[in-house]
Amino acid sequence: GKEPGKQNKIQTFGDLYFVEELHIAAMAPRTHGEWIQMCQRGKEPGPRCSHAIAVVGDKIYSFGGELIPNIPIDKDLYVFDIYTNTWSTAPATGDIPHLSCLGVCMVAVGSTLYVFGGRDESRKYNGFYSYDTVKNEWKLLTTVEEGPEARSFHSMAADEENVYIFGGVGYSVRLKTLDKYNIADEKWVKCPSPGEDLIIRGGPGLVVVKGKIWVVYGFTGKELGDVHCFDPVQNEWTEVETTGDKPSPRSVFSTAAIGDEIIVVGGETKMDPRAHLGPGELSGEAFVFNTVTLEWKKLEDGGEEMGRPGPRGWCASTAATVYGKKGMLIFGGKAPTNNRFDGLYFYEVYNA
Repeated sequence: GKEPGKQNKIQTFGDLYFVEELHIAAMAPRTHGEWIQMCQRGKEPGPRCSHAIAVVGDKIYSFGGELIPNIPIDKDLYVFDIYTNTWSTAPATGDIPHLSCLGVCMVAVGSTLYVFGGRDESRKYNGFYSYDTVKNEWKLLTTVEEGPEARSFHSMAADEENVYIFGGVGYSVRLKTLDKYNIADEKWVKCPSPGEDLIIRGGPGLVVVKGKIWVVYGFTGKELGDVHCFDPVQNEWTEVETTGDKPSPRSVFSTAAIGDEIIVVGGETKMDPRAHLGPGELSGEAFVFNTVTLEWKKLEDGGEEMGRPGPRGWCASTAATVYGKKGMLIFGGKAPTNNRFDGLYFYEVYNA
């Protein structure tokens, strides 16, 4: 159900929950950024996990997800206006996706959303769609048979020219392929297969930083703690040796690339004995990885005070600019109680 506004010195400030900075000597100064829990009204998507969000201008779009394990909720595309804090259902014309799905991914390039994969409770899969946010029109770009192998719990990222898809859970096995869709050519290209260092995985982080594609952690029957990078110019993969305060192995975390940094929040650190039917062990920690120095830093220990999200996984997340500030949005997710969240949080990165 509804996530309560945190009780630690929260003021409403416009339509945001503004968390007052508490000047306590024992508390480390917030040098990297701060959390804001956003107020929501209107026709809300409600609690869900295993869904996807993307941002176009001052609108947040949400698609897919589950409330009960392995049963998708709906196939509506929801849109949140950042300035009115109001959700509504986006108008839909064209090749409207016929499948309600979970484990889906979505990215935005310009004013267009791109949606790939996801499955229903009987393991039917979605193809590859675009949604024009100006015309409110869906288009089926490639069917399940035409595009990259059907999958769920994969990861997706984009730059100005390409949409990238990596990993995930296919019909019978986990995957480790990287495919890119060139927007101008309207064609899929299979990138070189990574070497044996990079094993098959679901629930990985995938981001583009300055032209390179980064794969962060994931799950392959056990949680993973490795980082890999693909350089499209050299057309080669590198396993990256990282230093610093590394996150423990994890998957299905929230992630975003801001400048040279990759932010990682939460995720599953130990699989549940009931697999997807249970919550597993979930983290609320936040980390940042610098792609230049290759060093990890821990930002937060994941407590629920100060208006930040507590432990959770299977959230939807994206890099975003909100009120002119750069940072990461996190929406929904799975709770340690196995309930689903409906909170919407923005992590503002200072000096980004």
